[in-house]
Amino acid sequence: MQLVSRYCFISVCLMVLLINKPSQVLAEETKLSSHQMPYSSLSAKIDGELTDEIWQHAKTFDLNIVNYPWNNKGSPVKTSAKIVENGEYIYVSFFAEDPEPEKIQAFLGDRDTRWGDDIVGIKFDTFNNRRLNYEFFVNPFGVQLDSIKNEMTGTSNDSWNGIWDSYGKITEAGYQVEIAIPYRILNFADNDEVKTWAFELIRSYPRDTRLRISHIPLDRNNDCWLCQYPEIQGFKEAKTGKNLMVTPALVATRNETKDIYTPEDNWHSENDVDAGVDIRWGINANTLLNVTLNPDFSTVEVDSGQLSINKTYSLFYDEKRPFFLENADYFASNYDLVYTRNIADPDYGAKITGTEQAHSYGFFITNDTETNFFVPGNTGSDLATLNRESHSAAFKYRYDFTDDLSVGAISTLRTADDYHNYVFGIDSKYRLDDSNTFSGQLLNSNTQYPTDLYQSFCYGESDTDCDQAKDVDCIFGNCQYSEQVHRTKFDNDITDLAYKATYEHSSEYWNITAEHQNIGKKFRADLGYMPRADYQSDKVLLDRLFYGENDTFWQEMKLSGLWQINHNEKGEFLDKTLATSFTIDGPMLSTFDAMFTYADKVGLREDESSLAIDGNTTRFTEKLATFYANVQPNSQLYLESEFIIGDKIDYRNNRLGDYRELYANISYNFTRHLETELYYTNSTLDANGANVYQASLTELRVSYQFDVHSYLKLNLVYSDIDRNPENNPYLSVSKRNKNLSSQLIYAYKLNPQTVFYLGYSDNSFQDDYLNHLAREQRTFFTKISYAWMP
Repeated sequence: MQLVSRYCFISVCLMVLLINKPSQVLAEETKLSSHQMPYSSLSAKIDGELTDEIWQHAKTFDLNIVNYPWNNKGSPVKTSAKIVENGEYIYVSFFAEDPEPEKIQAFLGDRDTRWGDDIVGIKFDTFNNRRLNYEFFVNPFGVQLDSIKNEMTGTSNDSWNGIWDSYGKITEAGYQVEIAIPYRILNFADNDEVKTWAFELIRSYPRDTRLRISHIPLDRNNDCWLCQYPEIQGFKEAKTGKNLMVTPALVATRNETKDIYTPEDNWHSENDVDAGVDIRWGINANTLLNVTLNPDFSTVEVDSGQLSINKTYSLFYDEKRPFFLENADYFASNYDLVYTRNIADPDYGAKITGTEQAHSYGFFITNDTETNFFVPGNTGSDLATLNRESHSAAFKYRYDFTDDLSVGAISTLRTADDYHNYVFGIDSKYRLDDSNTFSGQLLNSNTQYPTDLYQSFCYGESDTDCDQAKDVDCIFGNCQYSEQVHRTKFDNDITDLAYKATYEHSSEYWNITAEHQNIGKKFRADLGYMPRADYQSDKVLLDRLFYGENDTFWQEMKLSGLWQINHNEKGEFLDKTLATSFTIDGPMLSTFDAMFTYADKVGLREDESSLAIDGNTTRFTEKLATFYANVQPNSQLYLESEFIIGDKIDYRNNRLGDYRELYANISYNFTRHLETELYYTNSTLDANGANVYQASLTELRVSYQFDVHSYLKLNLVYSDIDRNPENNPYLSVSKRNKNLSSQLIYAYKLNPQTVFYLGYSDNSFQDDYLNHLAREQRTFFTKISYAWMP
């Protein structure tokens, strides 16, 4: 009841602010300029020549205002854009002049990989409700970059991939780009009336600094840039056609494994040929239906490597699968309740998303041949796996009362034999004025775990170890318990609440965030990424911004301060953090950041048979200094580095250690076609005068882009973890663990759905029982899919 009372108090305050908003503020509606979208029955050949007759009917815009880092000052380069539509496509062209075209930064690359290049593009808010906008950008070689920006969450989803046409070419005077965006990939009001969309035309110009050039000025004191976009009216003839896409796919794999601990063991192979189909149907321009049957994700490129050593919470990985990415923003909320990487291997899925005036909605349902979810805690989380099929679903609805106030409802579920997790909640966002925003979310969950699930988090020799009474050896990791035993051992289903309330101020010189959240001891959101429970937090983040002049070596500088304190549900102290940082940009597209952190934290529970914090943990003080820098000396070379040094908890042995971590990234484009990226991380922890562990992660990615449609990529990820068994007193550890994974893949992508893959991957491992890296798995695969659009 206390949680509900707090949230109700916050909600009442928000409504009072709404009702009592000064009348003069309500009356000061932003006067947005309006343009007419020209229509022509002609069409254009997308070849970058800009000679088709349809361009004579287009409306021309001059992009001559630098919004960032300069404050709406004149652009040093000229850019013009034209826009016209023919009822089936929106055509956009750009002519980007450059006094030194040899300095144009552009390379061939896979889709969505060249955001750092010279690019031009357009943004569309097709419902003109200032909540979501489509973003279409192209570099001088025609490489496509697209995304969906969610104004409600402030995030951009560049994993979304629409099917549209583009072409770019470099000329003696600069470069020019031609774009055709079909209406069938957009959501908009489905009627024969004149429509009003918000839009912006943009050029990114990276030289010594990166200039954001637009055709409109933007007020830095208004945090919602989308709210300031001008309007364009027309689109009366816009038709989505049948808006049906059927994408059958055929996948063939040969997977080989062997027992690396048995030298005489031979490879054991398994061949598989599988067929699937994806269906995308625009029921109308407002509503989209996606269906996938027997999908296969084996050709998704390997995830970026991450070191998990000395981390107590589960790692986060980005979603890459098209079915889950399509309109994923419709399911976004204050908490990350829909983390679809939890769905590992579905047989089918169906999703419907849409917008109708002030209403937005999304629903999906899918099964999974296995069941994975996070078991949260307040000192760490772990992954649970049930060897059974499950079903998952999510529903999100949002109603926009006004341009400033939105209220939504969200629900997720996961079910399997002897297991379920149901979550239901409401969220809201209210813009008090241009610079101040309130948001909040209240959630309730109901969960039933299998009665024997807790035993998977027992580390004893028998299933009854976790049922034994406390004994004197049950300390510092020697106990047969882990925290997740307590989080999963229940006789009946469990119910609890979670809520979050956030205030944000964003203006030209100040950014302020104040947040309170409380996640109940028995709250679970198994479809989401919520690795914490039994947790409450208060946080304040303050930024002070400074701006340089056009002729200074820096353009923006920021001083930041962070205060955060966390407790469990009983009010027992978990940790407190004070941090300050200084960030400045510089010449050659460089950034430098220095951060100093002072954190008071608790370590392991001394008696793991109890969840108590007070009297059951030791406090440690972490003092860390973090230095980060990146620079781009020329268009071909990018350098990035981060160094962390100081005192850090050795979680496995419940003590403070001396910590050092170095991260470096070198990216070099040898030619317009060939790019090499090398990532290296080295982490070292010493305690009691001796080494505890040294871990390194090396990742090499080499890509040869034949053209905008095809590439050959080699990915190598190598991890090397060396531990000192003599200085790990509370944990039995292997002295060495080495792992090498590789992938070679050729791809031809006519569009994001019509693709051909041919690839090979393998994995090698070494530990104390092997004197060399031994290959334990290898896979050969091919996939072909074709997007049929009647």
